[in-house]
Amino acid sequence: MSKLGPYASYDKETGFHPHPLHDNINYVGSFERLNVDVKGVIHVGMYDFVEHYCYTKLVGDKVIGVEANKFVYDTMSKPIADRCGYLSFNECVYSEDGVEKQFFLANDCSTLNPVAYSNHLSMKLRDGNYVDVTTKKLSTLIEENNIDMDQYDFLNIDAEGAELEILKGFEDNLKYINMIFLETSLDDRNKTGASHDIIVEWLKERNFSLAEMSDSYQDERWGDSIFLRNDRELEPFNKEKYLLK
Repeated sequence: MSKLGPYASYDKETGFHPHPLHDNINYVGSFERLNVDVKGVIHVGMYDFVEHYCYTKLVGDKVIGVEANKFVYDTMSKPIADRCGYLSFNECVYSEDGVEKQFFLANDCSTLNPVAYSNHLSMKLRDGNYVDVTTKKLSTLIEENNIDMDQYDFLNIDAEGAELEILKGFEDNLKYINMIFLETSLDDRNKTGASHDIIVEWLKERNFSLAEMSDSYQDERWGDSIFLRNDRELEPFNKEKYLLK
């Protein structure tokens, strides 16, 4: 679950969250709270892909997942995606195609940016384990697989500091997206030059407004943010879709 709570809503009428820690708890999800409907999801940085509970409730199998860590993809991400009927890909998406880079392995914090911004990540990266990867733009991945972008309007990126680079590699397809969910940091803790304010400004220039920030920014200086498209009217959230699942 994100620092802004679940993406989908949960209650007695439409069904409670299946995880025992969240059972019998009413949640108002991000889409209902912001009154924005959703057709399909593109999620970069799958890891154990716990988000699938919300995604399936919201959009059925209209989900695309991307994970750069091959071991994580093979053992956790892909099995969940396959079970849910999602499309999934083991690719390291970035702002450019064909760049040879080192992808540092640190479980849920695996990253292209081996900066020990916290004791937590420093311990995970201390052995310097990495694999060589060749990057690919997310737009290239979409084109290569003949994906109909009219079916996808929500983009979620959790990539330990590579969020802005991934956005740049998806700029050709941003016109299809209505909501973007990102992990950002006020102090650029990944030392990539992409602080929260820089990302906000980049998206503002492309017709997205900052809609929500998690409370964690106040104390931890990082957290989750939601951006909404501001140059067209967005379809209001349709709660009736929950009753059909």
